[in-house]
Amino acid sequence: MKRVNILLGGPTSEYPNELLNNASIIPGKWVGADRGNLYLISHGIMPEIAIGDFDSINQKEQKLLKKNIPDFRKYPPEKDDTDAQLTILAAHEKFNPEQYYVYGATGGRIDHFLANLYLPFDSRFKDFYDKMYFKSATNTIRFFRPGNYTVYHESGMKYVAFVHLGPVANLNIVDAKYTLKNFNATHAISWASNEFVEDTIDFNFESGIIAVIQSRDKRSTKKD
Repeated sequence: MKRVNILLGGPTSEYPNELLNNASIIPGKWVGADRGNLYLISHGIMPEIAIGDFDSINQKEQKLLKKNIPDFRKYPPEKDDTDAQLTILAAHEKFNPEQYYVYGATGGRIDHFLANLYLPFDSRFKDFYDKMYFKSATNTIRFFRPGNYTVYHESGMKYVAFVHLGPVANLNIVDAKYTLKNFNATHAISWASNEFVEDTIDFNFESGIIAVIQSRDKRSTKKD
């Protein structure tokens, strides 16, 4: 399978337009965490798997999910894994797709966001973390293994950050607005607020894990 979509528990205010306005035409099957399944059903999407402790929805809503979703997995609130971990792993085990589009991973509670950001260090994700693509209204995140890469400028995003999530060796950011050459570090650093000069940026590194984050400022709804 080429693509699977995963909806986690982040707030709807952080959903990208494609999920808010045209969710039913997004290609690929869906796996939902907790209350996200209700959002999907209400927008014409039937998840293949529903996962969570479901403490945020009432019994009537749970019955609706059980009746309509073929694979309904309820966990106790006291568990070792987060709903995000359980949901992404379930999608991997069932579909093993080429791409994992993950929505609702970056908004809401900071501790949950950090747990998602550091998934590549969980050994259960080591074979496919570079296939995950976190997407929200104002941010996208991709993870990279050591190697040589070209990053394409995503429509609507102004900034790009290169974040090594731990030690890194020989990091080179070649043709961005701000370049970096043969950089080594023993700790995590976010090279934030960089920008594209052309449509692409080339970068490479020898060891570590790099998260590339494209972002824009959130548009204000306040009127003057």
